[in-house]
Amino acid sequence: MSLNSQVFPVEPGHPGKIKHLFFCAASFGPQEYTPRFYVEAKIDFADVRSGYHMTCGINNILDILPFEGDSLWTRDMVRSVDPAAIQTSKPETAKLSSLPEFVTEDLLSRVETQYLSFLLRHAEVRIFRNFALNVYSNPGETRDDFLDRCLDGFNEPFRSNLEAFREVVNRRLECIEKKYVSEDRPGGFESDRAMAQARDRLHDVAERIAELFLWTELTLDACVEVPPYPDPARSDLEQCLETLEVDVHQEIRRLLNSYQEKVLNVDEYIIHPNLRDLHLVRACILWIPEGALER
Repeated sequence: MSLNSQVFPVEPGHPGKIKHLFFCAASFGPQEYTPRFYVEAKIDFADVRSGYHMTCGINNILDILPFEGDSLWTRDMVRSVDPAAIQTSKPETAKLSSLPEFVTEDLLSRVETQYLSFLLRHAEVRIFRNFALNVYSNPGETRDDFLDRCLDGFNEPFRSNLEAFREVVNRRLECIEKKYVSEDRPGGFESDRAMAQARDRLHDVAERIAELFLWTELTLDACVEVPPYPDPARSDLEQCLETLEVDVHQEIRRLLNSYQEKVLNVDEYIIHPNLRDLHLVRACILWIPEGALER
């Protein structure tokens, strides 16, 4: 809500009347107050492509200069000020320094015009865009929060791909079981003990693979360690099982890396206002205690 600034003559004999506001002093006692231009505005940031819409208020000050000609303001000339620290009444202990004679109502009108030009060049909001999902961040949403939302967006296709791969792995396990552990395989095992050991080994590998699928989740810090390749000196069954484990770990890691890259495929999307989106509330003089807003 805008404050109702005081209106009084700038100085005796000075033409016109200009509105004044005062910055709250951090300490009590007599203090010297110096003037600044103060400009208050509202900006409607709206973008059809991203669906972004937000209205924000801005409160800026800048040093009092003549602003002759069409000189353009730069970012370092304009500073933000907390509107909560601004009051309408002059502090009793405030000592106001003199205001330059060139400060007139006409000059304030030019300040307003130049301020709108400054906003057209420099006012912007930066939001985030994920290319793969074609989604944009919401007003006030941090990059981390946006990435979490992208993770949620990719979770369903990731789980679908993971389940499809799990079916492939289960078929490979069935083939290994049929080839090496089935009781009616050609040649068979030399003993029941060897058959039991083979089944236990197959069961252990199947359990580890099932747990890997169960506990794999799409997060940005998820990582799958790939075991070493099998020793060619081991039995055919051992090599088949160990090769399968390596393949499973490699494929899950590849799948995770692929989706993590999609989540992180984010860039900044900049929204600039148009002239119709700028709403100037007022331009006036803000008196500030000496040293209160040191750069």
